[in-house]
Amino acid sequence: MSTSPLVEVHGLKKQFGPTIVLRGIDLVQGRGECVALIGPSGCGKSTFLRCLNQLETHDAGRVRISSLTLPAGETLPGGTLQQLRQTAGMVFQQFHLFPHRTALENVMEGPLQVLGTPLADATALAHGLLAKVGLSDRAHFRPSQLSGGQQQRVAIARALAMQPEILLLDEPTSALDPELREEVRDVLVRLGDEGMTMIVVTHDMDLARRLADRVLFFADGVVAESGSPEEMFTAAKTDRAREFLRRVRA
Repeated sequence: MSTSPLVEVHGLKKQFGPTIVLRGIDLVQGRGECVALIGPSGCGKSTFLRCLNQLETHDAGRVRISSLTLPAGETLPGGTLQQLRQTAGMVFQQFHLFPHRTALENVMEGPLQVLGTPLADATALAHGLLAKVGLSDRAHFRPSQLSGGQQQRVAIARALAMQPEILLLDEPTSALDPELREEVRDVLVRLGDEGMTMIVVTHDMDLARRLADRVLFFADGVVAESGSPEEMFTAAKTDRAREFLRRVRA
């Protein structure tokens, strides 16, 4: 098995018009490692995540995810872009499920339509993934019949159905009521324990503390500080990080 990092980012920059959002982000991430990105709103966390699967194109810097190199300033051609989206699965704050399809059908969609998986195999895979996220008994429910936490777990199962090498999660618990966040946290922590590589943008410090091997604090378009959850949450080194953590705990 390859020992090279799964993700390598060096000097990633991004701006929208005159507004500089990312000023040079570096990240080297190994397989099986979970990284949490925290920081104030508008500091570039979600933009960075979107650059990693080319929902946005970065303006400068070197980016490699698995065997794919992402060129600065241009979008990958269609087939390669599809490979990237399969390699780096995305889970959003809003669940983006097909409202007219059941949980099972939502999870089956990618394998059937993108991977060409036979119907019987896609059905078995989807049932297995719904069981993995604790929703075997909701397989034939439509999104409107599910709670927010259940919908987010379906969205996680849908991303896993594409057999990604890494999951990119953008605020996966922020749209949920407090009592529903814990069920999503539990699913993600189990995935991490099983060796799933993840990058999660979050304001949910409980999730970051439980899930992450490493926490990156973004501020003003740069990684202002990084460390283990214990280091970041009990002994942050910079005033900016300490102030942010004080505010989110208040």
